[in-house]
Amino acid sequence: MVELRKELGLKEVVATVVTSVIGGGLFLTTIQIQDKVPIGSSVIFSYMLAAIPALFIALCYAVLSSAMPSSGGEYVFISRIIDPFLGFIVTWARWFAMIAVIAAMAVGDIAILTHFFNIVHMDNVAVFVSTYIQAIAIILVILFLLVNYLGVKLYGRIQTTMFVLLMIGLFSLIIFGLPNVSLSNLSSSFNPDLTLIAQASSLIFFSYIGFSAITDAGDEVKDAKKTLPRGIIISIFTIAVVYILVAIIVYGSMSPSFYSSYDFANGSVANVAATFLPFVIAAFVAFAGSIAIISDINPTILSTSRLVFAWARDKIVPEKLAELNKHKVPKWTLLINAIMAISIVLLAKAFIEAVMMINMAVLLVFITISITALVLPYKHPELYNKAQFKIRALPIVGLIGLITSSLFLVFILRLPDAMPGFLLLLTWIAVGSIVYIYTQEKHQLHWRLQKQHRKEKDTADKELIKELVDTEKNKISKKKK
Repeated sequence: MVELRKELGLKEVVATVVTSVIGGGLFLTTIQIQDKVPIGSSVIFSYMLAAIPALFIALCYAVLSSAMPSSGGEYVFISRIIDPFLGFIVTWARWFAMIAVIAAMAVGDIAILTHFFNIVHMDNVAVFVSTYIQAIAIILVILFLLVNYLGVKLYGRIQTTMFVLLMIGLFSLIIFGLPNVSLSNLSSSFNPDLTLIAQASSLIFFSYIGFSAITDAGDEVKDAKKTLPRGIIISIFTIAVVYILVAIIVYGSMSPSFYSSYDFANGSVANVAATFLPFVIAAFVAFAGSIAIISDINPTILSTSRLVFAWARDKIVPEKLAELNKHKVPKWTLLINAIMAISIVLLAKAFIEAVMMINMAVLLVFITISITALVLPYKHPELYNKAQFKIRALPIVGLIGLITSSLFLVFILRLPDAMPGFLLLLTWIAVGSIVYIYTQEKHQLHWRLQKQHRKEKDTADKELIKELVDTEKNKISKKKK
């Protein structure tokens, strides 16, 4: 059995979760959501609404990762607790979606970089960057491929550094931006339409999805049964507060005339913040926005490579993909993921267009994870008892996560541009089903065989007991006669 190195502690877990979540969702979607769902300052309530399922699902992940931390976390949770085919097929969908995230973040970061160069009056550089957006995005993917290839220790250091820079930028935006907030600005763009708020929430939910990335590196976390749940819970509360505060500051600083004339389709938080923050602070916020989106790429590459690694260990995909390099990371899965991400970059459209397909796939995983947490204490009490993080109301938490994730999926499917992405996702799932069936003879997993043997033994024991009972009944009947 190949062994990964346990190099990630609590600070690296928190840094991974926060930086993988706070990125394009905050700096781009907060603004560009208006181009899809015109809700104005009601986006604040959309962030609050989207935080509800995120919180409950994060609690499900916290319990599951405490019970059975492992590389390819989601795949392992679902396949071991519910069904191996279901575990593979939903994470197969998520894998493709998260590869798309890598591409979307790489392209989205270039948009933030152009805003940064415009703010610091380097217009020629901004034009150059926007002209060669795809080439620069590909360079970013290759850069973080190399970071991941050189081991999780280097990954952890770089991710922690980006986390510190990001938090300094966000705190600067919050501290210097709050005095500019006006209730009249918030009320002027407020849209009380609950249907639109819910639809926006289903898209904004993308902004919370990265917290699951760290569970895919469970084998590389020190004292994972304690560290993973603690890091997830700390991070998700921090993230929700930051999102809501930034949304309040951005829309509370937009005058009615500014709001009515602003190009939301190509805007960003950094671009809007430049209109009300001091020059130095605005420039640093734009720089932090670039860091935020860049920092999404690193953990997503880590997460997706560990998913494929887990499939390879279970022989669903070629075992060669579980091969480690000298730094004890799966080298072939990293390479495959980078090639796919680069291919998507070359075909990428606007950032917000990628969000719907990504959300659909991730919501399918969240629905399944909620069911997994829901049944864990009843179906596998021995696993639940091993968890060092438990919730008494876990079935209720899982049920709420299941219902809210399902509702968000329904809202996304009702959006005008959702169907092409949904059909693409269904096609990808069909391809995954073929892969699973084709390799089925190879991945008769030992734990599945043990389960089958136990079932056969239980059946044999019941038949033996029945025969003994029938024999005794016959003896008693003969004695009476």
